[in-house]
Amino acid sequence: MKRLVIMMSMLLCLLPLAGCLTAAGDPPEEQPGLAGERVEELHTLSVRFTEYLATGETVAADAMMSDAMKKAMDGKLAATWSQLADSLGAFAETGAYVGLVSEGYDVLEMTLVFAGGTVVQRTVFDEDDLITGLFFRNGQVESNTAAPAPAAELPDGVTETAITVDAGEGYPLAGKLTLPEGGKPVAAVVLVHGSGPGNMDETVGANAPFRDIAYGLAAKRIAVLRYDKRTLTHGAAMAERGANNITIDEEAAFDALAAVKLLQEREETADCRIYLLGHSLGGGLLAYINSLGAGADGYIIMAGTPRNLWELSAEQNLLIADELEQGGDRAQAGDVRDFVEKERQRAAALAGMKADETLFGIPAPYLQKLGEIDAIALHRKDRLPVLVLQGESDRQVTGKDLTLWQAGLAAHPDADFRSYPGLNHLFGRYEGEAVPFSQLVAVEYAQMTPVAGEVVDDIAAWLTR
Repeated sequence: MKRLVIMMSMLLCLLPLAGCLTAAGDPPEEQPGLAGERVEELHTLSVRFTEYLATGETVAADAMMSDAMKKAMDGKLAATWSQLADSLGAFAETGAYVGLVSEGYDVLEMTLVFAGGTVVQRTVFDEDDLITGLFFRNGQVESNTAAPAPAAELPDGVTETAITVDAGEGYPLAGKLTLPEGGKPVAAVVLVHGSGPGNMDETVGANAPFRDIAYGLAAKRIAVLRYDKRTLTHGAAMAERGANNITIDEEAAFDALAAVKLLQEREETADCRIYLLGHSLGGGLLAYINSLGAGADGYIIMAGTPRNLWELSAEQNLLIADELEQGGDRAQAGDVRDFVEKERQRAAALAGMKADETLFGIPAPYLQKLGEIDAIALHRKDRLPVLVLQGESDRQVTGKDLTLWQAGLAAHPDADFRSYPGLNHLFGRYEGEAVPFSQLVAVEYAQMTPVAGEVVDDIAAWLTR
């Protein structure tokens, strides 16, 4: 029997997983250096768990998880592993690993090697050695040590200060404020992530688009605040409190609100006009965040969409179905199209779905909250300046979304639109043969494609006009 390919929406360009909210990344509480014996214990458990996933023994894998994790995953383990295999090919072996401590939890990060690339499996263990968090990200553990990767060098004339963004809900976030050296900045920007857990640089494969933007704008005398996402730093704790009840508020909006307030209170930026810059899903949230009382002065939407996440997930699944058919696999292509049609019909009843239901693998409460947000109407209402940017080679959020923004904001008093030939979802310029949609993370985003200079120049010029 052929495996059905079901891709959750890839709005942030991370491997699309089925609602798996977990601890990951580099929160301030995270420390390397678990004792060697403890690391080996966790490695043994992690390998066993991975083997269960790879061989389809989901009952045995479930038995290794805490009750909270079982509830959060709710039968999604098999689909999660299928998505990895569909994106990266056959699983080959485990690789290098490292033990960490994060928020009081023991964590084992381990490279998984597939035929078409590698991912890091991050497994979080509770005091009973049960798995309470699981996350996969593109890349690999370089060695069995906890040495961090070398930091990128700051450009000349730019400084960076560590800060903490705290919305007052028990989830403090590590961040950085990037500033021009000597003299006041002419404007300030808060960066808002797309979907999925992400660090302050919005690292995807070999790329760090938020770091590129922060360094580029600061070199033009614009302050930039970026921070780790809540679902990255505190995912395990959030899942224990009820993963199915997490909405875009807890995932992104409340922290962005706190970040703007922080800039308004800091001496370096208190007198600046402050703007929200959102990438991907984050781009569609900016006016909503401001409606909560942020007090930002305008918006920059980068590859954003005014549509609900499930609509893009449907389109992405259909794109994969087309690729399957072109490759000769008509049966599986038909299965995917049948799945999409079924989910589209279910979407009509989204408003009445229960908290434990999903649509395209995404929890219903999350989608229901998104459905309440009419981004275009909010922009029309507040009439604040908005700049909408779109890469013409973006295959995740496409020109269709740019057209929706242009039509919806046609009567807006201060809306500007820019489209960039050859730039992808990361606003980089990929050099190479086009890859299947399911290989974007493993191949296209594995190539270093910094945010194009003309994009940073346009943002800076718009902010200082």
